[in-house]
Amino acid sequence: MIEFDKDLWRGYWPLLCAIGVVQLSQQTDLLMVTRFGGGAPSAYLILMRLAILDIVLTAAIGTVVSISVGRAKCVGHISDAISQALWVAVPAGLCCCALGLSLYPHASRWLTDDSELLALIETGAPWFAVAAPFRMLNSTYAFIFHALGRGALVVRWKFVEVAAKAAAMFLAMEIFGLGFSSCFIAGLAIAVASTIWCGCVLCSSLENARISAPNYASAAKFLRWTGWEAQRILSIQFAALTCLALFSARWLGNYDISRLDSYAAGQTLTLMVLAPFVALVQFLAYRLASIPDDRLRASVRILWRDGLAVAIAVGLLLFLSCEILGRLYGQRGPWWSTLIEELAISLPLRYATNVLRAALQSRGAFATVAALDSVAFWLLATPLVAIGLYFDSPVVAYLSLIFPEAACAACLWNRFRPILRLGHCRSEQLHG
Repeated sequence: MIEFDKDLWRGYWPLLCAIGVVQLSQQTDLLMVTRFGGGAPSAYLILMRLAILDIVLTAAIGTVVSISVGRAKCVGHISDAISQALWVAVPAGLCCCALGLSLYPHASRWLTDDSELLALIETGAPWFAVAAPFRMLNSTYAFIFHALGRGALVVRWKFVEVAAKAAAMFLAMEIFGLGFSSCFIAGLAIAVASTIWCGCVLCSSLENARISAPNYASAAKFLRWTGWEAQRILSIQFAALTCLALFSARWLGNYDISRLDSYAAGQTLTLMVLAPFVALVQFLAYRLASIPDDRLRASVRILWRDGLAVAIAVGLLLFLSCEILGRLYGQRGPWWSTLIEELAISLPLRYATNVLRAALQSRGAFATVAALDSVAFWLLATPLVAIGLYFDSPVVAYLSLIFPEAACAACLWNRFRPILRLGHCRSEQLHG
């Protein structure tokens, strides 16, 4: 059992580090474009917001790719799973490219009417859109490597990418004087080079394997899974934007800029605190995909046993650090302290629930997870925020961090039990 425990967690830290490096890359881009001053940072952020479909689809394909490859490892059809992933990723990237070229310059006018910002966006948007297929392939390659147990390679590769992109941006800005678009030109160049390198490494890793067209049934299943996962991510993103709009609404309750400031600062902290939980779902989804049904129950129990104590400790530390964090973020008052306290209380529950999400996704139940998360955010979390704001009650508003997750936990467990019974029956048939 000890060896099994160690193997179950192998690869989590490389995935978490790789996600962190991606965030570091975006921060590096933002720091570099601030050298232009004026509206350059705002133009960069607006363009990132416009690319939400690109970003969501990339994340969804990455998750499904890792699960498909993880399951293929059990039956020795890894090259088929990789072929399927690449045949989906390339057209998806091309569609994102076409959408970006036709939409970004015009859609930016929905978010701003500042002519200076619009001019900057129009110079950078084409380069950013053209890079979409290569970003999609890069993400797909990264998750394939993670699923193959080569996460350390991904982390090294991503660090090199960040350094190379920063150097390329500096050259484009200072030597060639390409202006704001230099950020995206450098990104395109590095994405192309990285895609070629990853393809070569993957081909050399899979001896006697060849890339072939997937059959219709497997491709359709892959697309369905990707669609459900993309819908889940989009639903969460739009629900979060709706909650931000509610906090910004002057007509709802006793409007005070301090509660909006507390919420905005808290969202920044929340994204950082929950990043390991996001990585956990992605990691466990492909790790559990390679585990037979009859061992899934034991695997989930091991994960709960190993991780809940850590989640409780982190939650307690966060709870006790409320005042320190308040000074760091320049926030105080009940709308800040209650957010931190209820976020801290939710962490053990979120850990347990995310293990169930990963277990269900590992068995292809993307529709179930997407439906439950969407319902929880829109029918429970968002109304709680609105009611809390109306009655000026931070306790009620921030129950949106706990109550929907508890409801998800109960529903996910009900969906998970049939899988356990199925696995038990298969185990009895095998030993019978």
